[in-house]
Amino acid sequence: MTVKRPGPERYEAAVSLLKEKGLDAVFLAPSSDLLYVTGIALHPDGRPKGVLLTREGLRFLLCPSLYNEDAAPLKSGMPAEEWPLEAGPGQAFARLAEKAGLGRGAKVAFTRGIEAAAMLDMTEGLEIQPVGGSKLLHSLRSRKSEEEMNLVRQASHRCDEMMEALSKYIRPGVRERQIRDFIMNFHEDRGGRPRVPMVASGANSDRPHYFGGNDRPLDERDIVMIDSGGWYDGYSHDCTRTFFVGGATEEQRHVYGIVLKAQLAAVEKTVPGAIPAEIDAAARDTIAEAGYGDYFPHRLGHWIGLDGQEPQYISKENREPLEEGHCFTIEPGIYLPGQFGVRIEDVVMMTGSGREVVNRFSKDLAIL
Repeated sequence: MTVKRPGPERYEAAVSLLKEKGLDAVFLAPSSDLLYVTGIALHPDGRPKGVLLTREGLRFLLCPSLYNEDAAPLKSGMPAEEWPLEAGPGQAFARLAEKAGLGRGAKVAFTRGIEAAAMLDMTEGLEIQPVGGSKLLHSLRSRKSEEEMNLVRQASHRCDEMMEALSKYIRPGVRERQIRDFIMNFHEDRGGRPRVPMVASGANSDRPHYFGGNDRPLDERDIVMIDSGGWYDGYSHDCTRTFFVGGATEEQRHVYGIVLKAQLAAVEKTVPGAIPAEIDAAARDTIAEAGYGDYFPHRLGHWIGLDGQEPQYISKENREPLEEGHCFTIEPGIYLPGQFGVRIEDVVMMTGSGREVVNRFSKDLAIL
């Protein structure tokens, strides 16, 4: 996957982070970090590859010869060291380390996308100090540019379109698997890259993360919870809606109303400078006051961008104030064991003018 090639400012920002953290270099292995900095994605498959970036701003490509074509866009902008599969990457990485001036004791961060055993094999005998770098770029990536926010908007609006189409497809007798296929085909037909959606009907919806174990057909009066996510042009969407087929019981209506009230209360709290823990509390307290506090077992939301879930959360542990460019989900739920579950999820972002709820598809209780 390739997204629009970023300018040199992302390399420069990463170099500044290296200096700030006291690191000599970072190895950007195949991951969203590599994609963020370079605009190029390499497939992680156990064969070490990626870009070595130093605190002096030098950058080098490590790549197995098998992936010459995939790495070609990167080769045009930096020196490359290729390694044949029969030889392994160790000698090629040692040559890169020497060219980069990484001497004894140099601290090199490694991002996600490389196996621990491969990292140790690559650095064996070099006397450099490998350190974890999975969250190194988070402070850069957590604040989206206007261009990135537009891509999240476009992806989210595609998901809204899917929900609208899906609301006309769901009917008694349709199986969970068929609904999953409908969702994935919708996104793929429009150039998206969907993840496998969660389609949880009946008692299956009592699990926040149901993986489609029994493929039940929808009954005449049923509930179905749909969580759809994926990517368009490299950026994610994520939306959950809960539908009712033929009607809803009094208890289901009651629970749905509580979840919607909790979601709206949390959204109302999302203003510049707001504390995520307090946003989480707004939803959690609403659910607890209604007597369902034990049935909301997960965080309220997560950051979103190049990854469907990025490493910051709307949760009781997070007290870092919201800033312009933050994009995240708000997704409270109630899950009653052996009965049913309800979740409502939207993407929300902080813009220069305040809060924007990105998803447009209705949250009113829908009986299909």
